[in-house]
Amino acid sequence: MSSLNEKLADFAAALSGAVTAPDGYPEWGYVTYESNMADLKSLWSELRPQLKRDTQRIEDIDKKLTEMFRAFAQGEKEKGQEIAWALYNLKVKSLR
Repeated sequence: MSSLNEKLADFAAALSGAVTAPDGYPEWGYVTYESNMADLKSLWSELRPQLKRDTQRIEDIDKKLTEMFRAFAQGEKEKGQEIAWALYNLKVKSLR
């Protein structure tokens, strides 16, 4: 079982990968757009119930993740990437 800090670090890493989505993943790598988006969704669903203190930041992340997934799904690559950067810059590893 991973600790909260490990999961937050994994979430931050997945966000850093999303800044090149959907087509910036190297062909030789094992991470794809689909796997990275699935990781983000899975990690956030595990993390969200464990976070108790940063309620406003958590709500902001919920909204931004929804916007990011929607942007990518609608082919708005630059918008999705901008949102991924914004999420990454929220310093998610410090959430509690």
